[in-house]
Amino acid sequence: MRKIFFFLLPAVMLFAAGCKDKNGADDVNALTVNPELITCPATGGDYELTVSSPNGAWTATPSESWIRVTPASGEQGSATIRVKISVNKESVASKGSIVFKSGEETVELPVSRAAKAAPYLRIVSEKELNTPKEGGSYTVQVESNIKWSISSNTAWAKVNKGVSVNNDNITITVDAATTPEETTARIIVSPYGEGYEAGSDTVYITRGSTDATSLTVDPEFIEVPENGGSYTVNINSNAKWRVWKTWDMDWLKFSDAAEGDGSGSFSFSIEEATSMDDVSGILTIEEDRSDNYKPVVTQVAVSRAGKPAAELSVSPLTINAPAEGGEFPVTIKSNYPWTANATLGSFFSLSTKSGDGDATMIITVKSATSEKESTGTIVINSSFGNESARINIKRAGKPKPQLKIYPALISTTADGGEFTLNLTANCGWKGTSSDTKVASFHPQSGTGSATISVIVAPTALKTSSYATFTFTTDDGSITETVEVRRAGTESTYFVQKSFSVAKSKRVLFSYGNLQYDPSSDKWSFASSQDEFFGIRAGVRDLFLWGTGNDPLAKEADFVFDEWGAHEIYFQESVFKKDVYRTLTSDEWDYVLNSRTNASQLRGWATVNKKHGFVLLPDEWILPSGLGFIPSEASYNTNVYTKEDWRKMEKNGAVFLPASGYMYESALGEFGTTGYYWSSSTKTEKVGFAEWEIVRVCFMFGPEDYDATAVKVLKPAAGASVRLVCDLDGLK
Repeated sequence: MRKIFFFLLPAVMLFAAGCKDKNGADDVNALTVNPELITCPATGGDYELTVSSPNGAWTATPSESWIRVTPASGEQGSATIRVKISVNKESVASKGSIVFKSGEETVELPVSRAAKAAPYLRIVSEKELNTPKEGGSYTVQVESNIKWSISSNTAWAKVNKGVSVNNDNITITVDAATTPEETTARIIVSPYGEGYEAGSDTVYITRGSTDATSLTVDPEFIEVPENGGSYTVNINSNAKWRVWKTWDMDWLKFSDAAEGDGSGSFSFSIEEATSMDDVSGILTIEEDRSDNYKPVVTQVAVSRAGKPAAELSVSPLTINAPAEGGEFPVTIKSNYPWTANATLGSFFSLSTKSGDGDATMIITVKSATSEKESTGTIVINSSFGNESARINIKRAGKPKPQLKIYPALISTTADGGEFTLNLTANCGWKGTSSDTKVASFHPQSGTGSATISVIVAPTALKTSSYATFTFTTDDGSITETVEVRRAGTESTYFVQKSFSVAKSKRVLFSYGNLQYDPSSDKWSFASSQDEFFGIRAGVRDLFLWGTGNDPLAKEADFVFDEWGAHEIYFQESVFKKDVYRTLTSDEWDYVLNSRTNASQLRGWATVNKKHGFVLLPDEWILPSGLGFIPSEASYNTNVYTKEDWRKMEKNGAVFLPASGYMYESALGEFGTTGYYWSSSTKTEKVGFAEWEIVRVCFMFGPEDYDATAVKVLKPAAGASVRLVCDLDGLK
């Protein structure tokens, strides 16, 4: 009989869950619940609680669905409620609570429920029974904490009940034998409904006979690995027998006749597995009888493991090769044979295309022959399963040829000299000199960066001589040139033609814009007319107005300090103080607008890829083969290569590059506009009634020019300086 237990807490175990006042005494006017907690077994239970709510209505709210409260609310005063805890079907304990609330008062009642006990089911009496052929009655003892059922696999062994619960005894009735063979019955006890994890248990009942046939086998179970093998089963019998197998055991082949008379054996072979599926079957050994009695039968269970799952790992899966290629090892780990196939790319080769198990494969990547990046793929497949790995190969293209040479200009006196060029390259190169009598260099070819030694020969010629070094990459894609200028014995370092800056005053322009190096406190002229940079390695070529005595000034005043009052270096010469000076604004205006034929002696141009403004001397002769369009506002109007400009310069042309301006170390309009200081100031009206003194410069842009400009150039703005030398002051 099923027993039902109710766990009710006695009244003596109920304790007040009330509050105390500030002096520690019980507060009789507070919300209270008795008892203060509920501890429940896994089977659940019903409990009574007393709720006292002297201040008003109350509510009770359980935190979990397995807690039910009836009623869940009430009016002011005392009430008795019922709490029902459901059965815990889980193997872990449960915790929850019931929250009682009346107005602002809250009382939380903890509720705990024990974990469900692990199910168990076992037969504690003898599990192997032998009975005579006459049969009999036998008792089996079962211990359990769950509901269970019992069944028999044969009609001659009967059980007295089908379903029971917890501990119980089962009676088995064995009928008398009607055939001469020995037979065995299995009585199986199994969980019923729930608790299947407890498993089943079995009683074996063997009913004998004095004239029973003897038939046993060894072994009864054969477990075969995935690679198969050969096996033998031994027969112990006093009768004829034969063997047959289940119909789907085509992976088992008998090695000899599967029959015999009396004790003996039979053999068979198991084929190697071809899939990951485990297979099993039954070999039935049966008594070969000639009468009507049921033959004795025994069995051998045979199982063969399936092939293990394919495991394939490849490292690395990505190879990034440089342009020069190389050898790259790839580690392959596999539990089956494998093959490797290059599905894309012919710029690499494999040391092996197959293997059996773990191996190292070398991928040889050829050197690149073009700048294009190459990509390829290798797919490695396991011989079993669908395991595969893909190796992505990328080879960089040949780097784009690079060739740079510094410096691009070598200037010497008539004495010549030895100089050094720094050549930077990532490829092969070769060089030539346009005139080896003027200058030569060594080495004349090479691969990669190099230091070039230059020898400029001395000369007795009165005029300047030139040579051009041309360096070209082996593929001809890059050409760099170095210009060598060797002065003649009577050469000077001015642009050699004069410019009128007033009716009776002519000047020669300096060879380039003014520069200052604060590290050596030296003034110098640019090495060519088109050179400008703002600030480079500390050297600057943009200055605030009139800062001859303070070239690093951050704001100009109205006292003009002449830049030409200093020694100025150019190439191998040093010009004495006061040889050079700055043009006034009137002189800038005269040379641009007032001298004879002025509009035909000025214009916009691009020289050696740099924008700027051209001034031509008073007696101008255009070099043969070249042209000059004056006064048309576009830098593309007159475009000259370095060689073209050398011809223009030899005839006295002056080039003022668009070197922009500098404001607090920041460059503005760099390469698009030119600002060249004058030594002058003027008074200009600002706003409606204000007049102020402003500094004046010559300004040009891509569309216009102004000989007396004041735009942009505030006291903190720097501009270019191109000095001149008065013809009557030239020594």
